[in-house]
Amino acid sequence: MDATKFNEKALSNFPVAYYFSAVQAFDKRILAAECALDRFVRMRDEYDRLFKAFDEAYKRTQKSELTEKIRLLDAERDGYAYVIQRVAELWGEKLTDESLAAHGKRVAQVFVDYKFRNREALVAENAKIHNMEQKLAERELVADLQMMGLTELNRRLLNRTEQIEQTMGKRNEEKSDVVVGELKAAREKLDGHYRAFITYLNAVQELQPEESLSKAAQYYNADLAKIDLQYQQSRKKGGKDELLAGEEN
Repeated sequence: MDATKFNEKALSNFPVAYYFSAVQAFDKRILAAECALDRFVRMRDEYDRLFKAFDEAYKRTQKSELTEKIRLLDAERDGYAYVIQRVAELWGEKLTDESLAAHGKRVAQVFVDYKFRNREALVAENAKIHNMEQKLAERELVADLQMMGLTELNRRLLNRTEQIEQTMGKRNEEKSDVVVGELKAAREKLDGHYRAFITYLNAVQELQPEESLSKAAQYYNADLAKIDLQYQQSRKKGGKDELLAGEEN
């Protein structure tokens, strides 16, 4: 019987949100597996207990009214940026009078030059907007924004960015060392047991293959591959990761 083994990739390099997704996926798959071996049952139950402890610690680090405030401010900011960029693009694309179209082209080019996307990580988006605002503060571009009626939206774009930065700073201060320490300790205990459990499961698959474990391994390996791909893509593109709630900052 061909046995599928569990991916032994270490999860320790994952940021906390991706780590949580991986250990949650493993918990789900292993609880669904049917294996009567006494050691399997003991290790499965201990893993589930440690995962739940980690889950509780993780949730405590995310319970902040400031997180919701940041999300709302970011949604506003994304709306302002989208309208400014789209209006500028339309002026540049649709107006046949080049003296008018030029206003839109110059402003739209700023978004292109800085490769602006409104689905980036908060810190990356903050930095990009500040850099763009330095460019948009040039005399010609100030006049372009005014001509297109975008001056107020651009003011609000910068204002919301500054509010987001201030609120993120307050949120960082709000997270006590005690709560963060609890999360670190819970993660270390879970990770140690996870690695030992994976080693045991693959030994079973080597010596005494279990069809139910092969199925669990297939599902979990697919889960882990997807999570790892999302993580790698977020690193390359600066994706708004972490699902805001998963940010460690």
